[in-house]
Amino acid sequence: MSSIQTVRIAVTTTGNAGAATGSTTSEILFGEILDIYLDFHGSTPATTDTTIAYATGGAGVGNILVVTSSATDARIAPRQKCVDNANAAITNSFDRFWLNGAITVSLAEADALTDALVAYVRILRP
Repeated sequence: MSSIQTVRIAVTTTGNAGAATGSTTSEILFGEILDIYLDFHGSTPATTDTTIAYATGGAGVGNILVVTSSATDARIAPRQKCVDNANAAITNSFDRFWLNGAITVSLAEADALTDALVAYVRILRP
């Protein structure tokens, strides 16, 4: 029986105003990403860049979500492009990201803030 798990990942930033950075790595996650809710601190500047990426090597290397110059709260359902056996893109075909490891949420160009971003990742667990 499948279940939905919500994982809270809070990122605190340090550094100078407009140039602060921070990152947090989750525990090991297993399942498909349904969506991610980005909940920014009220003082996070609009210059903030957010990256959510696989934290471990192997087949899952790469970015899951990149949002540039925004501190607007949003629910986003990231999807990956599908490919055929020859690694050629299948037109207009997308699927959920599958997780079998940790992810890292990183911020750049922010202000120094505790919980500058809290990302809520909803995962469909098999």
